[in-house]
Amino acid sequence: MNYYSGVAVPVFSLRSEESCGIGEFLDLKKLADWCVATGLKLIQILPINDTTTDGGWSDSYPYKSISTKALHPIYLNMEKVGVLKDENEMQRFQELKKELNAREFVDYPEVFRVKMDYLQKVYAEKRGKKPEFYEFLQQQCDKQLSEAVDYLHAKGIMLKGDLPIGVNRDSEDVKQHPHLFNLDMETGAPPDAFAAQGQNWGFPTYNWAAMEKDNFQWWKGRAEWFKKYFDALRIDHILGFFRIWEIPKGSPDASYGHYSPADPKTWEIEGRKRLSAVFDLPTAETRQGKSLLICGEDLGMVAPCVPGVMRELGILSLEVQRMPKNSSRPFSDPRENPYLSVDTTGTHDMPTIRGWWEQNRDISARFYHEMLLHTDNPPYFCEPCICREIVEQHMNSSSQWVILPIQDYMAMDGDFRWDNTWEEQINEPADPKWRWKFRMHQSLEALLDNEKLILMLKNIIKNYGR
Repeated sequence: MNYYSGVAVPVFSLRSEESCGIGEFLDLKKLADWCVATGLKLIQILPINDTTTDGGWSDSYPYKSISTKALHPIYLNMEKVGVLKDENEMQRFQELKKELNAREFVDYPEVFRVKMDYLQKVYAEKRGKKPEFYEFLQQQCDKQLSEAVDYLHAKGIMLKGDLPIGVNRDSEDVKQHPHLFNLDMETGAPPDAFAAQGQNWGFPTYNWAAMEKDNFQWWKGRAEWFKKYFDALRIDHILGFFRIWEIPKGSPDASYGHYSPADPKTWEIEGRKRLSAVFDLPTAETRQGKSLLICGEDLGMVAPCVPGVMRELGILSLEVQRMPKNSSRPFSDPRENPYLSVDTTGTHDMPTIRGWWEQNRDISARFYHEMLLHTDNPPYFCEPCICREIVEQHMNSSSQWVILPIQDYMAMDGDFRWDNTWEEQINEPADPKWRWKFRMHQSLEALLDNEKLILMLKNIIKNYGR
């Protein structure tokens, strides 16, 4: 059996000296250099589809794409698209870029405004009205992301994408194929530990019966688009292929929802049929002839039939130590994970290791004694040595893949990590108006210069054969 390790970080969270207030496609190249230096084999990102509706904060939510086949132009490097002929205008944008890049967080609306203003000016100078501006942007997005992907592959690094379970009800997909969606319903999740009233994601639910009539061609088109850029794929909320929490549009909150289909006896049949057809499992192949690694986000209230179908189709499960699938235990032991799984310390919907440690002292104390086997009193903060113990515990996992958030890797270096622990959380699921603005406090250039952290992680990966 082969074992590997990777890093998870949203593109928007990357910070480099060349970007403009937000991470960019080409920043992935510097992250790939860090992966090579440490021995990591994969970069996992959040969705990068275009989410633009009004350019405001709601568009920072990466899971509400306006097109399942369009990339987000906010991730473009402006100068790589073109340099303005007007030197005064170019100087003005350089000053704006410097100002935005110095900010602690992503100022999504301002970054979007500045970039679109610049890109429209470049377009006017270079192309006039042919092709159309949006087509021009998509050509540039494809060019820059493809350049990054080619660089990753040349370095032996895989790229793992994220396939959202839903789409924006105002998306091109819904406009072009309205019969494939239930527009009087909305997608979400039932009440749970994350959100007492459940979650309403606002997406229309799928008309699976209509989709099945043409053998799921719309879904197959989505899967094919991902193969162009990605080597591996995370299926967001894979439970949605079996059954979805459906909320009547206009309900006060998600607790008014219900499962669809309503009959649990049909869930296994539907999930197996949909997943195997859409992803051509268990023999999904990319155009290059390499197998496409399919992983499923199967956390929360999992239907009993789901694990068996995932194993049958070769879909890797997601294992989070602090969210054990055996509810009788407070924590899972990474050494007991199934081989066909991805092990992680947490997801973008959770606090980092350090945030979780400070969240509940009783829980972290129990973890300190029962999982790390210490007999003294736990430290008040999750000290660098403790973070390293936790990372090593995960690297010793029996999972095929260990993919940890970049914040948790950096937490091992007390001189390098950010002091503002709670500002490192990417999303708070209970807050529907959450601003997705987390940006690495440290630049990629500084990360590459940190020989101490590089050597530490390299030795850990080597010691555990990943």
